[in-house]
Amino acid sequence: MPENNSKASSKKKIILFLFAVGLVLLVMYLLTLVLPMLTQKINNGREEETVKFNFYEPDFDEDIFTDEKYVALIQNGFLCYDNGSNSISQITEDNSNDFGEEVKLLVDLVYSIQSGDCDLYNSFFSEEYLSQNGKKEKFTMQKIYDATIIYHSSESVSSKDGNYTKYIYKLKYRIYENNGTFRQDIDEDTKTQYIVITDREGKLLIDSVSTSKYK
Repeated sequence: MPENNSKASSKKKIILFLFAVGLVLLVMYLLTLVLPMLTQKINNGREEETVKFNFYEPDFDEDIFTDEKYVALIQNGFLCYDNGSNSISQITEDNSNDFGEEVKLLVDLVYSIQSGDCDLYNSFFSEEYLSQNGKKEKFTMQKIYDATIIYHSSESVSSKDGNYTKYIYKLKYRIYENNGTFRQDIDEDTKTQYIVITDREGKLLIDSVSTSKYK
């Protein structure tokens, strides 16, 4: 009788073990089915976030300076410079030289966006940036307003590329009646961009643009 009990106990343990193995395999199989669906759902949610804006219809022939509402928005200037110490000045193409070469580059960048000059816009970026991110495609004149260039920091850098200076600026602006041909991550609101400018390639050029906070 004890021998029979021992066999029954061993048989029971084997059955429990096989059941546990089967349960683990079932869970793993279900995960292979569920995880891709969850990932797709998350990605779809992210995609919806990037395209949720109702952009205006693009008109590549439009002269934005004939739009009276936009002209009214910028009649007292649309671009300011903040030196990082809360000293804010109106800045234009005409007086941008007074604030340093890197600020002038950013002023020219903003005006190239406003004028819809894709080739000029691309010329402000380093070869390394363009090789990683590509050139900007054609976009319309952008109704930029409430724009501010803000000094963040600068430092001297020594690397395999040699010695150069790195300047970091913040740039923020709004686009009236944004049509999405230039930016699709904002509607008429604003996101601060962190722009890194260096003279690593022999002249001042933009090396990176990010909406992530730069430390």
